[in-house]
Amino acid sequence: MKEQMQQLLTKFKSAWSGIPPKTRNIGLIAFFGSLLILSILLFFMTRTPMTVLYNNLTPAEAGEVKAAIEERGIPVDVAADGTSLSVPKEQVNELKLALAAEGIPRNGSVSYSIFSENMGMGMTDRHFDVVERDAMQTEISNLIRQIEGVQDANVMITLPKESIWISEETKTASASIVLRSDPGFYLEQGQVNGLYHLISKSVPNLPPEEIVIMDQNGQVYEVQNEGEANTTLSIYQQQREVRQGIETDIQREIQQMLGMLLGQDKVIVSVTASVDFTTEKREENLVEAPIEETNEGLDISVERIVESYSGESAAAEDATGTGEGEIPNFPGVDGAETSDSERTEERINREINRIQRQIEKNPYIIDDLTVNIGIEPPVATDPTSLSPELIGEVRSLVSNIVAASLSLNDIPQEELNVDDRVTVFATEFLGKQETVPDENPFTTAKLLQNPYVYIVGGVLLLILVIIAFIVIGRIRKRKEEEFFEEMEQEAIQQLETKVAEELAIEARANPKRDTIERLAKNQPDDFAKLLRAWMTDK
Repeated sequence: MKEQMQQLLTKFKSAWSGIPPKTRNIGLIAFFGSLLILSILLFFMTRTPMTVLYNNLTPAEAGEVKAAIEERGIPVDVAADGTSLSVPKEQVNELKLALAAEGIPRNGSVSYSIFSENMGMGMTDRHFDVVERDAMQTEISNLIRQIEGVQDANVMITLPKESIWISEETKTASASIVLRSDPGFYLEQGQVNGLYHLISKSVPNLPPEEIVIMDQNGQVYEVQNEGEANTTLSIYQQQREVRQGIETDIQREIQQMLGMLLGQDKVIVSVTASVDFTTEKREENLVEAPIEETNEGLDISVERIVESYSGESAAAEDATGTGEGEIPNFPGVDGAETSDSERTEERINREINRIQRQIEKNPYIIDDLTVNIGIEPPVATDPTSLSPELIGEVRSLVSNIVAASLSLNDIPQEELNVDDRVTVFATEFLGKQETVPDENPFTTAKLLQNPYVYIVGGVLLLILVIIAFIVIGRIRKRKEEEFFEEMEQEAIQQLETKVAEELAIEARANPKRDTIERLAKNQPDDFAKLLRAWMTDK
């Protein structure tokens, strides 16, 4: 057995060494590529397809559902954030029905169904009040969670204690609600008013002013009546909403742009805006000269009067004294003299530009804007690992947005000092949630997102094409060899036939030789005796 194995190994080595190196390399690549393809296909064919059963679960709900599924011996996958559960695709509908029949997930809260389940003779009034309040809180929380953008709601209701004494004063209840909403989501004023109205009508003796609603960020939502539109508080709220809307829009735009460049979890943006709400209406009556060079108007009518006079004065009288009409002591004319006079009068009517303007200034002008941007460096604990060139590029991009936002105010462009309004700093993000790697990295979605999968697929496809060319070449070569072998066999057969024919011709020419040859072939003993007799005779 050992010798046979050595012989086989020797034959294999000799056969392998006889193959050209290029062909050996191609064969090895083809072998391992085919093995890899078969392994991947086997993995996808044998793995169980998983489908999401529940999502947006709290940790308590996820733990309850996971325990109930594992009791049935069914595999379950938990998402990285712990809010989604996946089970085999063929068992999704069956599990939903089974868990719904058991009331799972219960989320640890009390609903109105507890009254029909646990009503008994031993329930006291205090026990009943506690259960009723918990059930009321749960139902209100379920109602609020149906609003789009609200993930969860914690409701705390305080009910007044009933008194045995008659009193005109009606005691009121109170409610405090904390909403957990999606990132960047804010309730509109109409939704806030609707929430106040819904909660007030769901709890007895609960006026809207005894309700407080806020979100996880500390943002307080207050009810606003229609009749308060002109009050100071209402105006402040309107201005506040406008300012927050401007800040949110600019923040979202910068966050999306830098998030695509650096990663959504690598950058945080804070925007603070100062908005001028001054409403200005004015009327201007301006007069301008149509001809700017001479600062004169257009001539409409021109009137010129020119008077000229020429003549001689009267000669002096010879009589002494003062004549009639003469002034005493006034110098008289010695004799006749010639006098000339000229008068010119010009009247010109000119028309000028009369401009009337009614200007209404936009009350929502961004007076000042400050943007703070935090970037997590490649090495989180080393702020110097973030290059100054990247900080400069980010500052330049954000400065353009700030300059465009401040373009409507009266500040000249050269005096904006945009760089002083933009701050970019590197810091480690300590408040972000750490992502847990997925236990199953070979999901279809992740494989499609991995660029190396396409590279490996292209290499394998190239290998398969090369293998196909090699196989086709070998088949073609084998056919050529078979063709040449057939041609050689035909030539040998023709040659043998020719030789046989020549031998037959020779046999006919020498019959004794033919008889001796037949005797030597068919009867060698007799042929040997015949040879001895011939030799003895000689």
